[in-house]
Amino acid sequence: MSFQIDYSLTVFSSKGTLEQCDNALMAGLNGSLSVGMASGDGCVIASLKKFPLLVEKQNLRKVFKVCENIGVTFSGLQMDFRILLKKMLKMVEDYKEIYGKYPYVDVFVQNLSRIFQEYTQKAGYRPLGLLVLIVGNTSEGSFLYQMEPSGSFRCTEFCAIGKDYSEALKFLERRREKLEDNIVTAIHSIREYSGSEINCDDVDVGILQNGKFTVIERDELNDIFSMHNLEK
Repeated sequence: MSFQIDYSLTVFSSKGTLEQCDNALMAGLNGSLSVGMASGDGCVIASLKKFPLLVEKQNLRKVFKVCENIGVTFSGLQMDFRILLKKMLKMVEDYKEIYGKYPYVDVFVQNLSRIFQEYTQKAGYRPLGLLVLIVGNTSEGSFLYQMEPSGSFRCTEFCAIGKDYSEALKFLERRREKLEDNIVTAIHSIREYSGSEINCDDVDVGILQNGKFTVIERDELNDIFSMHNLEK
């Protein structure tokens, strides 16, 4: 048994880091693989649904529609994401009630980062053990963001979070195309690094096109798997 010093959330370690944030980041990286890709005509996010054998995966989601123009997926602790999802849904509805429309994704991401950051310093709380991918639109087009437990975020053209994310990133970087091709590439990357056989019930996929976000239904996803021989 090893004993290590547990620092308070707001106390820096001797290495100059907030160890609880590092631990939360590791929880996110240990989650199931999720990927995202952006192109001029839209964005796609996809996530591996890794649940116990007796769970009916077709009834569970890893990709969620927050509002008509924003979608998210995650890697990490599912219960932490449930808490976060409730806050995200309330955020966009409050925004619409005030301004009469849903927020652009850049505004949404900035507000979401504040929620993450608050969990790094509030007494009685701990950082959320999550990495999150967000897709949405602004007046300038469609964008893909990645956010960490500390609240830091970045806009990117492709990204991967969770187990084997570094290998998945290399896979995505070499295959960036238009949206239709990116959908297949995203699923293919999860298939390649899932570590087991997968089918359409093991993957959740969402797309942002023409300013509207939709989660691909099982029948359509099954057609994609069959058409491109993606079952492993």
